[in-house]
Amino acid sequence: MKDHSLREIKKARTKISILQAGLDLIGENTFREVNVEDICKKAEVSKVTFFKFFPQKDDLLVYCMRIWLSQRLIDLQLQPKRGIAAIEFLFKSIAESAKVRPGLMLSLISFLSEQKMHPRMPILTETEIHLLFPEHEELVEPEVQNLGDIFYKYIEEAKQDGVIMTDKTTDDLVKILFTIFYGAYLTSHIYSSRDFMDYYRLHLDLIKCK
Repeated sequence: MKDHSLREIKKARTKISILQAGLDLIGENTFREVNVEDICKKAEVSKVTFFKFFPQKDDLLVYCMRIWLSQRLIDLQLQPKRGIAAIEFLFKSIAESAKVRPGLMLSLISFLSEQKMHPRMPILTETEIHLLFPEHEELVEPEVQNLGDIFYKYIEEAKQDGVIMTDKTTDDLVKILFTIFYGAYLTSHIYSSRDFMDYYRLHLDLIKCK
């Protein structure tokens, strides 16, 4: 096990405390309703420190997504799933987290609507991995696959299993999964429903073999 310097640990803890403060403040709100000043106050850091770690406020959202994705990949290594089952697991994880912070996914959708491409996931330092995933740090890589590549893998497996439509290319099905990943959640919100998984299942059924 690598030794982590006190300086590295302090730096990583500060970054993680900023993330946790942001998550604690979102709740029912959207990220735009949360002020940097409030995050800094809760995390007990200065604005200079905040922007040192996250040059843009929205970078905190992307960092949050990276942590979420790494945790889900750990889960899928500990309890392997493939194809449609793995995709459903990712959707269920979003639906479960929405019970605590429904505004988080909406904030990410709002952020992505202003981007021209899906954001690149930030690289985690070994110290961040050590603090965030102390029981499973050997399962986490500093760089993580992007969500599109992960969808691609599971779609290929679903095709091999004969449970997903084959009249569309895998690339097209990846696009459809992105539409479901964000769109089903937004539709559930528009219909004032908190049963996000019902909406994910409804949309996912459209690409399953009948």
